Amino acid sequence: MGSRLLMAASFVDNGGTVCDVGCDHGKLSLYLIQRGKAKHVIATDINRQPLQKAIDLFASYNLSHTADFLLTDGLQGIENAADITHGVIAGLGGHTMEQVIESAPFVKVQKTHLVLLPAQSGYQIRKYLYTNGFEIEREQTVSEKGKYYSCISAVYTGIRHTPDIYDMYIGKSCECTGDDATGYFEMILSQLEKKRKGFEIDNGTPNTEYAAAIEKIKQLLK
Repeated sequence: MGSRLLMAASFVDNGGTVCDVGCDHGKLSLYLIQRGKAKHVIATDINRQPLQKAIDLFASYNLSHTADFLLTDGLQGIENAADITHGVIAGLGGHTMEQVIESAPFVKVQKTHLVLLPAQSGYQIRKYLYTNGFEIEREQTVSEKGKYYSCISAVYTGIRHTPDIYDMYIGKSCECTGDDATGYFEMILSQLEKKRKGFEIDNGTPNTEYAAAIEKIKQLLK
């Protein structure tokens, strides 16, 4: 597996039943079982071909009894499953992740720990989490093939928070250190500087929110 999926796997601790959303070829699901991070997995995918590959992968290791495989969109159709301790969603955009979580209210009831590793638009999923009563417990930055990401652990508490630009774009990744964190912060800084310039061109006035967020990120890079 690549560094992104290994990072997502590291966020699953003492898992019981883990749902791997968009399981692709099933490598993450298999890893969680083999390493004892999950007692049972529910592997879902919207496409039949990758799901079949996941089924075949588990069969090749004689571990089919440790997993259920569902052809479904996101978390739909598993609301009647036994308590799901963790839901892993990796490789989707922030907006799509938001839709997956919004369509599965049981994650709030069950206090399912969400492990989210957005491929892009991380700010969008953070905004959704903050404004819909989820607590971001921690984040960890990771790089793969020259690109930078942040893995997010979140759980529903019911406490809503109105995030500012910094919260949405950085969140708890501000606690990260090392080369991956530096690369991630530099990437976000570049994005925000472009957005600030675009806003100023369109409106003819400076945007203090963007400016404040940019300054805080620059402090992280010192």
